[in-house]
Amino acid sequence: MAFCSICTLFSQVQVIRDAKTKKVTLQTEPLKPDAENYEAFVWTSETPSDCPFPKSETYSQIRFLGVKSGFHFADTFYPTWGDDDLLYSPYTDGGCWRLDGSWDNSISWSGANATTGQAVMEGDDPLALVVYSLGIQPASARPYEGRYPCGTLMYNGVWFYGTYCLGPSSNARYGNITVNWPWLGPFVGFRTSTDKGRSWKNCPHTPEKSIFGESGINGYPVKIGSPHFVDFGKNMQYSPDGKAYMVAHGADISDPKPRFWNSSWITGDNVYMLRVTPSVENMNDASKWEFYGGKDDSGNAIWTNDFSKINLY
Repeated sequence: MAFCSICTLFSQVQVIRDAKTKKVTLQTEPLKPDAENYEAFVWTSETPSDCPFPKSETYSQIRFLGVKSGFHFADTFYPTWGDDDLLYSPYTDGGCWRLDGSWDNSISWSGANATTGQAVMEGDDPLALVVYSLGIQPASARPYEGRYPCGTLMYNGVWFYGTYCLGPSSNARYGNITVNWPWLGPFVGFRTSTDKGRSWKNCPHTPEKSIFGESGINGYPVKIGSPHFVDFGKNMQYSPDGKAYMVAHGADISDPKPRFWNSSWITGDNVYMLRVTPSVENMNDASKWEFYGGKDDSGNAIWTNDFSKINLY
């Protein structure tokens, strides 16, 4: 075995990477995180009377095993499965170790000084993963206060890393209550890496001029606020048509009963879908994206390049 790096992670384990296969092995057995255990249970599934969707014929129940890994890293880990069998993920509002034993800390709520981080997860045991940071990237949130990770995709060795904006603050007052990021800003676009997160090309779009031209200033509703990729497995191997699909939540200006937090980082009235053939040339080009526009008279999905014709999914 040829070694290209040996370093200490958590000061407990020697991480050894094979120069040919790039696989990581552990030279010493690490002290596993303190797993938390709870009583296992089956989630009670009661279909609401007005639910518009049929009950699943594939899955009958969800059982929680009562085991929590005990890992304590940052927030917003959304892993994507690369062709090298590694999971690549964004993170922020917290920290993560690097392979040299140093510590990266990313903060996305800091306006002009907002950052987002990138990390790798290795291993098959969810209770004993090797998780390490590849660094953090600055990108201003202005004129918003927050700029956070959302959908990311690793495809054919290229990492597409999406960000979106939030406002007016992480602790906004509304009457006598405090609301966490009540206003969803626009999806900005993607920064890209062709060396699996070691270096980056900045997103060509900005919060003021986002990829789809939306604005969430003063709580104006956006449709594509915090999109996430549909998981088609390792290197998108199960995509039905070679396209990458994203699902986003948002709201519409015509809502008859708007709320202060009608469209936030975690609430939204509507769900939208969009798709693209993933490539460095296409991902940040709005004209290459197709938007779900409803169904035709035969029940077939309508896909359009006209953003104004996007419809609820």
